[in-house]
Amino acid sequence: MNCSEPRLPALLSALLRELRRAGNASTGTGVGPGGDASLYILLIMIFYGCLAGGLILAYTRSRKLESKHDPYHLYIERDWGRG
Repeated sequence: MNCSEPRLPALLSALLRELRRAGNASTGTGVGPGGDASLYILLIMIFYGCLAGGLILAYTRSRKLESKHDPYHLYIERDWGRG
């Protein structure tokens, strides 16, 4: 879809009007001056929370201690420990 088409801005503005009308009908109050900003901040916080969680999970998985029951370590203990 080409973003320079005249239908896209009309569609987006109609969607925004519908969302604002639905919000006014459900809450009884209009969208305040910071209504869109709070949604933006919430989305950014969710994004960075998921990013931080993913980085922490990746770091902890990469730093797992090697198991003493690993066959390689058992081989080293059994065959090289005799000397």
